[in-house]
Amino acid sequence: MQAQNRRPRRGAEGPVYGMRVEKKVTPPDSATLARRDSIYAADSVRRADSVAMLGKSSLERPAFSAARDSIIQDFSNGKRLIYYYGDVSVKYQDMELKAEYMEYDMKSGTVFAKGVYDSTAAEWVGRPVMTQGNKTYNMEEVRYNFNSRKAIITNMITTEDDGILHGQNIKMMDDESINITKGKYTVCDADHPHYYLALTNAKVIRNPSQKTIFGPAYMVIEDVQIPFLGL
Repeated sequence: MQAQNRRPRRGAEGPVYGMRVEKKVTPPDSATLARRDSIYAADSVRRADSVAMLGKSSLERPAFSAARDSIIQDFSNGKRLIYYYGDVSVKYQDMELKAEYMEYDMKSGTVFAKGVYDSTAAEWVGRPVMTQGNKTYNMEEVRYNFNSRKAIITNMITTEDDGILHGQNIKMMDDESINITKGKYTVCDADHPHYYLALTNAKVIRNPSQKTIFGPAYMVIEDVQIPFLGL
């Protein structure tokens, strides 16, 4: 049987064997490339965050709850911010923080928390409450770093040695000690104490044993300073 001639007849349709077919490809314009780069960069950030988070155990990374109102992510221009609106909490090791509003910076490992002013009720709601071990701290606002375990707090109230300790400016250290400027120590449980010992500065030490050390102090009764007591 003779082999068939595979050469196509003149005018017949079909590929020509042994010939190279070139396809013209239009290169993408700069706008398309920029969009691809932006998508790739954002996707890379998300993948890097996911890998970094998966590399830590559940006790080594902060665990945020779902917010009541909304959660907004902002990864634009190199930022890695997450905003939580409405009754949110976060747990990290032995620390738990609750507030009406939180802002989490994934790059610095810092969370900022504060309350929200309710104009209808004419009052603040959801101001931060932090618990650590067996201690509870009520505050106006706080900035807490998960990596260093340090915090900067504004207007804090906590119980201390059977009394109530107020502080206007507070630094919480990684050993759970706190440094206070413009403090008040009292047993009056009013938001604005009727009497208190005004502390120019103080330090509360937790470990190895609990004690409070303070500098110059004076007694205040009904907002009237009592003559210096020599403390």
